[in-house]
Amino acid sequence: MDSSKLYSLTDVLAVAKTHPFYSDAKYPPSDEAIRIAREKASVQNGHPSYISRSLIKPLFNLLTLSSRGTSTLTPEEAQLKSRPLLHKQDLYDVIERLVNDISPENTYRHNVYTSTTGGGSTLSRPLFFATDAMENRRHRAYFGDFLSKTGLIERGDWVVTTHCGGSLYRSLDLTLETMENAGASVLAAGSYSKPAETVSLLKEFHANVLTGDGSQIVSVVHYISTLKEGRDKIKLNKIIYTSEALTVAQKAHIYDVLGSVKICSVLGSAEAGPYGVSTPELTPSEPEATYNDFIIDTRMTLIEILPLDYAENKEIPVPELLSEGETGVIAQTVLARLRNPVVRYVTGDVGSLHPLPEETRSQIPPSDLPYLRVLRLHGRDRRFSFMWDGFDTRFDNLATLLSEEQYGVLQWQVILSKMEPSLEAFLEIRLLCKEDETCRQAALSRLNTFLNIYPPNQHKFKVTFVEGLTGFELSKTGQKVVKFVDRSA
Repeated sequence: MDSSKLYSLTDVLAVAKTHPFYSDAKYPPSDEAIRIAREKASVQNGHPSYISRSLIKPLFNLLTLSSRGTSTLTPEEAQLKSRPLLHKQDLYDVIERLVNDISPENTYRHNVYTSTTGGGSTLSRPLFFATDAMENRRHRAYFGDFLSKTGLIERGDWVVTTHCGGSLYRSLDLTLETMENAGASVLAAGSYSKPAETVSLLKEFHANVLTGDGSQIVSVVHYISTLKEGRDKIKLNKIIYTSEALTVAQKAHIYDVLGSVKICSVLGSAEAGPYGVSTPELTPSEPEATYNDFIIDTRMTLIEILPLDYAENKEIPVPELLSEGETGVIAQTVLARLRNPVVRYVTGDVGSLHPLPEETRSQIPPSDLPYLRVLRLHGRDRRFSFMWDGFDTRFDNLATLLSEEQYGVLQWQVILSKMEPSLEAFLEIRLLCKEDETCRQAALSRLNTFLNIYPPNQHKFKVTFVEGLTGFELSKTGQKVVKFVDRSA
């Protein structure tokens, strides 16, 4: 893989020092300021920035910093470990200011690829993460090569994607470009495509791959299971899901309907772009496993693991990192983005790092082996957010919205459950409101907007207005309202 499309950790840290995400700088550095910062950092670290990545010491040992003493760290490793953590709320605050500042000096708004971050926002202006447009294209080219080298996409694959595009979401064009870069031919069905329409495309074009958010995949597969005729014209041999993990029951249902299909996954975010791949051959796991293993390339992204009890509190010192194999909160540094760098960003996911399995190593080109690791993803940190319909919604954003006086909400609760027989995730929000129909309708309308409710997902969402605390799920001991009830597993 051509790692010249990426950046060294030295470069990324040098630019981060003068970027508003990490300093009191008003605007991100200009192209000239970035050039000077890279040259200065290169001299200080004793090697020119143009040295081929293949000649530089692999950075995978950054992933286990806590197991080594400070005196044994390289300058790059010591710099990274000394940087503060970046939290999503801090990112939101800075981005809001930069987006609204139309000064010509504000380079954050210059030639950027934009995509929304995380789930819904309570702000009137949707927040988006801006990446240099050319950096984004190079990243997608590199990741397309990664998809090909890991065997997730093979030349000759025909893919139907039901990913979302529009309303500032970019998962559709991301999927199209990266999979085309990997050698596939891709049909853009989009998220508004009904299951029947998606299946028609699968038949008409003899497509062998279906990709989409986990919920979309489950919906299409359930529709296929109801067909009385024509199922023999569906030639699927590969499923690629993104965003929300498939449960054990959902995977079993897919196998029941489609037979010996390969179930694969791609991992990414608006802040970091795509960075992980999961296939049965490279990341084999037990059928009952409640985690997902992804192959990551440490030339593209660096992962650090923080203790599970770490809280999003800047007043608390950054704890020591966990060792390989230990489960904790994920912090990410991206080596594909320089103009608006992502350094030690707390993603909100829980996971652990592992070496490549022995049976996997023989399937990887020897030149790439030193840089690849397994990221075992256990899901979202449920203290902060929940995942539904492919989008991550933070509890603090939801709480802020529902506390607005105009909605008259006295108490609320989120319940995730599983629909039968489709096994789709169903979201119910229970509200105790003032006896005012206007307030109730206003709250209902705002939640529909906040959670992006539209025809393809409205059958999986319900708002229930309760008359008292007995209408909520209560804790067994203190009989308190449980804010989040998860029955989706």
